[in-house]
Amino acid sequence: MDDGQGAFVQFETKEELAKLQRKNPLHGGWFRVGEEVELKGSRFRIKAVKPTELRLKLLKRRPK
Repeated sequence: MDDGQGAFVQFETKEELAKLQRKNPLHGGWFRVGEEVELKGSRFRIKAVKPTELRLKLLKRRPK
């Protein structure tokens, strides 16, 4: 989860997530390894979530 202060916070259970969301009201969302995201028209798969970075793999474009 993005804590809104420039760092990622890891959680294991939904209860932990709820607690972290209350503690970090500026959070921007959560990221999961394997999730696909789109940035500026390019698609990526999240390979790793580190305390201050996301590692992304560029995916091939889908045929139109």
